[in-house]
Amino acid sequence: MKKDNPIVASSHVSENRWNDALRRADVDGTLFQSSYWAEYVRKVHGDQPIYLFSIDKKGDINGQLLAFQSWYGNFPLSNYGKYYITSLGITKRKLYEIAFKKVFKKIFPFFYWQNGPVVVRNSLNNYPHESDKIYCGLIGKILNISEKRGVYAIKLARPSYFMDCTKLMDFYGFKKRKMGTILVDLKPPVELIWKSIHRNVRRNIIKIKDNIIFDEAKSLKDLQIFYNLLVQLTKRLEIEAYPFHHYKSLWNFFHPLKKIVSFIAFLKDKPIGASITLLHNNMIHVYMYADSDFARSNKIYINDALMWHIIKWSHERGFKYLDLGGAFLYRINSGDLKARNIYIFKSKFGKTIEFNDYWKETDRSILHLRLKGAKMLNLFIPEGSGCFIY
Repeated sequence: MKKDNPIVASSHVSENRWNDALRRADVDGTLFQSSYWAEYVRKVHGDQPIYLFSIDKKGDINGQLLAFQSWYGNFPLSNYGKYYITSLGITKRKLYEIAFKKVFKKIFPFFYWQNGPVVVRNSLNNYPHESDKIYCGLIGKILNISEKRGVYAIKLARPSYFMDCTKLMDFYGFKKRKMGTILVDLKPPVELIWKSIHRNVRRNIIKIKDNIIFDEAKSLKDLQIFYNLLVQLTKRLEIEAYPFHHYKSLWNFFHPLKKIVSFIAFLKDKPIGASITLLHNNMIHVYMYADSDFARSNKIYINDALMWHIIKWSHERGFKYLDLGGAFLYRINSGDLKARNIYIFKSKFGKTIEFNDYWKETDRSILHLRLKGAKMLNLFIPEGSGCFIY
């Protein structure tokens, strides 16, 4: 890395300076790389943010990465999203909470991040090759920090949807698995977006649109309606719902910042569907959605109407993309029917963007004892997308 592009690492930054650089990065600068997300994760979950940024000759930020240091004792078990309610599952959770969280609290530290590194490409003028140099500098710096702090792994590193530098990550020895998301391009006229949606979805929406009223949650009492629907959904799927305090903390932190919106769909005053969305700069993310047992048993396809309502709402407010969430392509390729069905539903609204999740074992201690111990702990935690559901 050239001396005129130093990489700075810090646990604190100027919020205005950091978030302004994200704004200049346009759709690459998502909420998950913002100082708001850093403070939320630090205050609510206790993971420690690591801010890395590259400085150009003028002293402006032209590349940045928000990473977090966590550890097994602090990593919420339910984040893995595939936690079945069985006696064995409950036993595993209790073992995790008692033994790992209280006894081994900081023995197994690791790094993770989402939607980074971010390169402010419009600041590079006519030198696009500088982008790779900045990217390499940021990755090299976080690897250097991981060795100095003695973390055993970079557990999950998810790139920007529009900048997955596979060759560079391969060069640094990262392993990868195929992931993806469904993006709805909100820049065309809303009429063209409507026509691009799958015909069956449009038919379902037209059938129920005159009987459905959408409202925005305005309080924690309204948010409880969303949660009640979510509990119905998770019971049908035989998985454990996050505790309500998870969504309460999310709401309390981001609602004053106007970066969270929850929509509730009513049929004759009866709530039958709801969602939570997160928004920042030009990107809006569908964080969670759920439909009621009543809607499901009566074949009321409220999720179709809910997604279309979110699309229209986002389009009216000038967002460029709607992110419908992760598509676990590696699971689909291995025959996971649940992952495939979710992907099929989401893909009816937008375009698949493929990228990779990366990880790298960085433990260099004798016999890799901690790494082996961490792999043993994996027996107690089902596989899943992990920390990004915070």
